[in-house]
Amino acid sequence: MRKFKKYIAKGISESLEKVPSHGKAPFKRLVMLNNNLIANTKTFISVHLIKSLPKTFPSYSKLHKHKYNEINLIISVNSKLVYKIGLEDEIYKVASPATIFITKGIRHRAEVISGEGIFVVIKEK
Repeated sequence: MRKFKKYIAKGISESLEKVPSHGKAPFKRLVMLNNNLIANTKTFISVHLIKSLPKTFPSYSKLHKHKYNEINLIISVNSKLVYKIGLEDEIYKVASPATIFITKGIRHRAEVISGEGIFVVIKEK
């Protein structure tokens, strides 16, 4: 076995409903990195693939907080991807390209509004 193969992992499809404070979302979610995919990592990365959103869909994220920082990236090539970002009692409408840095302990939520692209979640535990 090659010695660095253990550091290459295939992403796995996982519903956002499995995450506390989240419900059924109108996109595909891939977990790209966690301790199950690559042993001894303290980093979590997931990717939300936003494409062909339905005209209406229910809210899928509730305010929640973590004991670690979180980074969200909103990325789009040809179409503006727009998210509603809640930080404590403040609501922001954020269009791609954008980075949201959420410090530990801040209650937050994120929900897609429109467009197509990629939403990345990075957590360092």
